[in-house]
Amino acid sequence: MKHRKILIMSNVAIIAYYAAFLLWAELSQPGEGETVVMHAYSGFLALINPFTIGAYLLGIVALLNLKYCRRKAYRIIFFLLYCIVAACTLVAVMGMTHWWELLMYVPHLIILVLAMILVSHRIDSKVKS
Repeated sequence: MKHRKILIMSNVAIIAYYAAFLLWAELSQPGEGETVVMHAYSGFLALINPFTIGAYLLGIVALLNLKYCRRKAYRIIFFLLYCIVAACTLVAVMGMTHWWELLMYVPHLIILVLAMILVSHRIDSKVKS
């Protein structure tokens, strides 16, 4: 029961996070009467955009879904969304000039390895039972 509550809260939080960012992006279109509030928060939102910290948070939620969710559709949807966002972050490679800048992808690699481990454990437990 405890895992279910954590899973529901994390799913709602990540969906709200992405919805808020998309709403902010839509409301702050240039020439559309950008408000002072939107302009003031634009620097802050640039730091937590869905393709930096948001991608890692979505990866953690995807791992929680892989671990605790019983519905296969939810597990697949959240993991595919994470993979799409992680692939979109690869665009950042174009502007990188040093090899150590690629360290921003280490969390993605860790999340992918953990996902493979979780899926293999789930398959092993189905085969044994």
